[in-house]
Amino acid sequence: GLNFFRVHPKGHGSIVLSPIIEPNRLVTFYRGEIYPSWRWGEKMDAISLIQQRKNLKPRLPDFYNMALERPQTDPRGYGMLFVDASRKSGYGSMLSHSCNPSCEVRVAAVNGKLTLVMTTLRTLTIGDEVTFDYNAVTESLHEYHAAVCLCGQGRCRGSFLHFATAEI
Repeated sequence: GLNFFRVHPKGHGSIVLSPIIEPNRLVTFYRGEIYPSWRWGEKMDAISLIQQRKNLKPRLPDFYNMALERPQTDPRGYGMLFVDASRKSGYGSMLSHSCNPSCEVRVAAVNGKLTLVMTTLRTLTIGDEVTFDYNAVTESLHEYHAAVCLCGQGRCRGSFLHFATAEI
């Protein structure tokens, strides 16, 4: 549609239309369905099982989820929640990855509830792309190589995933 545009070879993204956005300013929220860690594990197991049965294992899985960690001082107790933007989402899940991002994701309290917010890291001006580092990690060398980064930064990692081996 008229509200979308192509950002170099990586697809649709977002650019700044305001004359200037100062550092540490709210850009948007990262929205999605909320899962406690045990339920998230069940969902991932079920998806994996179906993919194996139907031989639908993708070359590279979708990474539309983020972990929201409750602090140890939270009266409800320490815990990990997962925000899944694969089905229900907001503007934040549409931002592209960059190895030199213009925004970062932070945990914030809004009206007494924890949420994920995306804030600027530096001053942005008209035409700057709004990006964040996905900070996704894989233990699969296959996934790491399949996750080709297209950010175009001088210090690009080459993959939008971080590679972590299970070896100690």
